Amino acid sequence: MKIGLIGIGKIANYQMQAISHTKGISLVDAHDLDPVKAEELPGSVTFFENFDQMMKRSTADAFLVSTPTPTHFEVAMKIIEADRVAIVEKPLCTSPEQEDALRTAATTRKLPLYTAFHPSYGREVEWWVEQRAQKNFALGKLLGFESCFADPYYLNGDLTLGAVGKAGAWIDGGASSLSVLARLIDPDEMELVDGRMTCIPSLKCSEVQGLGIYRFVVDGQPGFGIVDTNWTLGKNHKMTRLWYENGSIELDHAKEFARLNHRGGDELVFNLATDKPRLVNHYCGVFANLTEMYGKGEDNQEMSRKLHRLLFAANSKK
Repeated sequence: MKIGLIGIGKIANYQMQAISHTKGISLVDAHDLDPVKAEELPGSVTFFENFDQMMKRSTADAFLVSTPTPTHFEVAMKIIEADRVAIVEKPLCTSPEQEDALRTAATTRKLPLYTAFHPSYGREVEWWVEQRAQKNFALGKLLGFESCFADPYYLNGDLTLGAVGKAGAWIDGGASSLSVLARLIDPDEMELVDGRMTCIPSLKCSEVQGLGIYRFVVDGQPGFGIVDTNWTLGKNHKMTRLWYENGSIELDHAKEFARLNHRGGDELVFNLATDKPRLVNHYCGVFANLTEMYGKGEDNQEMSRKLHRLLFAANSKK
């Protein structure tokens, strides 16, 4: 599978590394509004200064949208309208109207549409999904969760450089958290109870803090959980805690480790990091899944629709 990259920013560096580590996929073309960015590409990749020319001449099978979040809709729609396949960095877009328009455009043209939910492929997430599938540790049914995605993007009354390219704490962080939870809870069995957003009108972001309270059912067991996204804590903290009948598990998404507490047993810590950067590990999972689905003529549009429904439902409460 041949990929064309649109947007050569910080995240693109990790994406390019992951492509080089994944069988069956290669980067062939790239585009950025800044032609100087071409210097960051491998010598085998063709750089296009003009987006339209890239759509016409590129040999890529699909195009990875790695541009700022607020531009995802516009760029993805241009790709689809050129009858090409779009792979969009999460979130797919920033509103339910945009999401519906993209799905309709892709479906009408019979084109796959893939959202890259990279946090859901964290090594700590993959490990716990495997443990649950193999029925290891016997923790019983899931009772509740708390998932926090915090970044130090609001300090001293203003946004930091880290916020550049982001839409808001909830739109970006909420998509990450929900994609992780979807590996363990069927999104069809999740429903929003309440959403609370903190917005500062003078800032160029949709919100600096967002919280969603959800009810769910897993294996017949009802439960509740909280998704908390925050730019005001002054730290990088990404953690999902899951409470079960017989214990709990903490998945540290920033440090790639898991801490398991089994009732009546000792605390167990599992270091799941590798010699690769965390985000490279994420995208290796994304691209492995992408190549498999593309080979079958499939996409993750249905899962994306469910996750964005849960995301936008909370955001509409602000």
